[in-house]
Amino acid sequence: MLKFDKEKLNDFAQKTDIKRIVVFGSRAFETAKEDSDFDVAVSLKNGKSIFNDTEKYSEMLENFAKIFSVSEDKIDLTDLNNANILLRYEITRNGVLLFGDSQDYEEFKAFSFRDYMDAKSLFELEDK
Repeated sequence: MLKFDKEKLNDFAQKTDIKRIVVFGSRAFETAKEDSDFDVAVSLKNGKSIFNDTEKYSEMLENFAKIFSVSEDKIDLTDLNNANILLRYEITRNGVLLFGDSQDYEEFKAFSFRDYMDAKSLFELEDK
C-alpha cells in the first residue's frame, strides 16, 4: 500500500498551480523495494513545464519528499504535460492518481491512449 500524507499533498497541490499528481512505476505497482524512488508525474494548471522555474521545481522536490517521508534524491519528477507519447501512455496506463479531478484524468488517459495508438506503428518500425 502506497503510504503518504494525503493532507500535506492536498494542501501543497491546492496552494500551487498543480492540476494533477500521478505516482507510477514500482511504487504504483506496489513492487517497490525499500530503497526504490518515487516516480511522480505532475501536470500544472497553466500547461507550463515544471522544469521552467528552478525555484518551483526545488519546492516540489522538497514538498514531495516530506509528503512521502523520503529524502529529495528519492523523488523523480516527470512533467506529464510535456512527456513524450510513450512515457505519457505508460504513466496513464499504470499510474495512480493522487490528486486531481478523476473525470478529467480519465479524459486525459483516453487522449494519451489515442496518441499512443496513432504512433504505435512508428514505434514498431523503430524496433525492426
